[in-house]
Amino acid sequence: MKLKLLTTKCWLLLVIPFSLFFSCRKFIDIAPPATQAEASKVFATDQTATAAAIGLYYQMISANLNFMSGAMTIYPGLSSDDLVNVSSNSDYDAFKNNNIPITSSTVNSKLWGNAYRNIYQANSVLEGLVASNSLSTPIKEQLEGEMLFTRALHYFYLVNLFGDVPYETATGYRENSTLPRTPAATINAQMISDLLRAKQLLRGSYSVSTNSRPNLMSVTALLARYYLFQNDWSNAGKQADEVISSGNYRLESNLTNVFLATSVETIYQLARPTNNTVEGSVFIPISGTVRPAFTITSSLLSKFEPNDNRKTNWLKSNIVSGVAHYYPYKYKVRSSTTITENSVVIRLAEIYLIRSEARAQLNDLTGSRSDLNIVRTRAGLTTTTAVTRPELVSAVLEERQLEFFAEWGHRWFDLKRTGAANTILGALKGSNWQPEDQLYPIPQAQILLNPVLTQNKGY
Repeated sequence: MKLKLLTTKCWLLLVIPFSLFFSCRKFIDIAPPATQAEASKVFATDQTATAAAIGLYYQMISANLNFMSGAMTIYPGLSSDDLVNVSSNSDYDAFKNNNIPITSSTVNSKLWGNAYRNIYQANSVLEGLVASNSLSTPIKEQLEGEMLFTRALHYFYLVNLFGDVPYETATGYRENSTLPRTPAATINAQMISDLLRAKQLLRGSYSVSTNSRPNLMSVTALLARYYLFQNDWSNAGKQADEVISSGNYRLESNLTNVFLATSVETIYQLARPTNNTVEGSVFIPISGTVRPAFTITSSLLSKFEPNDNRKTNWLKSNIVSGVAHYYPYKYKVRSSTTITENSVVIRLAEIYLIRSEARAQLNDLTGSRSDLNIVRTRAGLTTTTAVTRPELVSAVLEERQLEFFAEWGHRWFDLKRTGAANTILGALKGSNWQPEDQLYPIPQAQILLNPVLTQNKGY
């Protein structure tokens, strides 16, 4: 794939200040090198090398509805039974109707192109770390661990959106521009290996107070998710248990606090330097008298049990012309100069439900019920009535839908990994649904640039 930044590395990101992400607002004045040959200067000191990594985090979250800034919530949410767009829109309709054209600019730019731009930057930092002989060992290890985590996070979503994708681990333009699609299983295995390496490099403490740079438990939590998606129940449960047993996190008793920047439940989040979340700005209507841009589906609304506090706290409705339009309200701030919310990527509730599902699959039914009930109790519900292994697995999946609706594509990916997409979405979407819709199309623009790429079936 052709990226316009391939002839010189994007060290311009170094002018982004460390403190843009955190509490301090002082700028670090670092003139960007003019050529790739001068990139070694970036990795001459701990400070400038750290700035390169922080520049990537800024790139990931700076624009609305790009790969790591809202897109993973909106587009897979529309593809599944989570969300619908209230007004007709050719872009959103394509995802809601599971009829995405191969020429979609959203798929090409916001999903595929933006993801690979971020991966390129992570690879640039990794190469700079290897080439440097002047960095302190703690900083070198920390930054390597962070970049391995970040790359693995991107490939998790790429593989689950597109299936087999090009596997880029370096910044060479010629090599990357002619890479074929690598089997998803191969990428998943390599990402697990990278995350195991990152576990050896990162510490339990966070380098910033906002949890917006990964630490040891961020890596462990992502490993648990990777193993879950491989049906590796033993390792999924083991990694989840490490996070829970660390004692570093606890479920917020008040649902209002779950998505605050200071939430004790958050394991990893992305912080915008001058704004609250993309999710809040997209979901929350400009006033209480207009229809929201997106609402949850009627099928999702009907699944909330009586007294489920998630329905009253994480949903809100505007009544327009006598019709109640329920929209996601996990993030409470649409726009404010005071930053109180960051985009939560991984939180403890997911880890409890990963362990619950793993335990059920391994026939630890008591342990599975215990973990499931921890999440249910926080939601204000009674203990689960599920007893048998199949009942518990089904109950965990239902709980995941209610806990993670409109959140980072969880429902879309769950429907696919469990083989339920055809049954559930076929019944809901009728002729709009085809089994091939479980994968998004490879952008035609990328196939034209790289002829060795092949298209997904059905497009």
